[in-house]
Amino acid sequence: MNRRRTLDQLTTGVLIATVAMLACYALIFVAPDLPINPLRPIPIEQVMELGPVPSATPTVPPTWTWTPPPATPTPRHTPTPEFTATPRPSRTPTIIPSPTTDPRIPTRSPFKFTATTPVLRSDPYGAACGNWGGIGGQVIDIDGSPLKGVSVVGWGGPVSEQEKKVFVSGSDTRINRFYNGDGAYELYIGAPGDFDFFVAVYENGRPVSPVVQVRMVNDCTRDLAWINFQRNH
Repeated sequence: MNRRRTLDQLTTGVLIATVAMLACYALIFVAPDLPINPLRPIPIEQVMELGPVPSATPTVPPTWTWTPPPATPTPRHTPTPEFTATPRPSRTPTIIPSPTTDPRIPTRSPFKFTATTPVLRSDPYGAACGNWGGIGGQVIDIDGSPLKGVSVVGWGGPVSEQEKKVFVSGSDTRINRFYNGDGAYELYIGAPGDFDFFVAVYENGRPVSPVVQVRMVNDCTRDLAWINFQRNH
């Protein structure tokens, strides 16, 4: 209760002070010459006694005198040298090297095809020992690519010359797969044995390669004679 009474007294005091302050401002507004006005206006008589307010005299900076720049000597005209053509470097002709013979291309011979030396090895089928024997290999063009459509002819041993075996290179995809190329041929003879066999490339019923003579052996680990024929011209 005492606290509320104190607050009421403070509030009343603030209101009285506010009213008194507003009354002072109103009096100063109505009569600014009252002693309660700290900023009372100066009477005109006192202003006249002070005299005129001296005017500020502007300070003029010293006058700048223009000094002409020193004369610049006129540059002499330097004659331009006459145009001299820069000599072009002489062009060295490019020497095209002569083509190098591909080592795969055999030396030209009287025959159109050249044969490699026969190599005896086991057949590619893994046939039972004594059940397979023959000749096989690749026919290759002059650039080393497989050559199809070439007739390889063979005879000898159990195959008579009158009944020659003929195989057209590249004509059987199965044979191509076993001999690693699209120009493969194979002449199946039969059981291996010790006899001579003859192989050549034929065109129009005549050999166009040397007739290769192969000595076949009765050995199941060497029942295939591998011979490649390559065209040389």
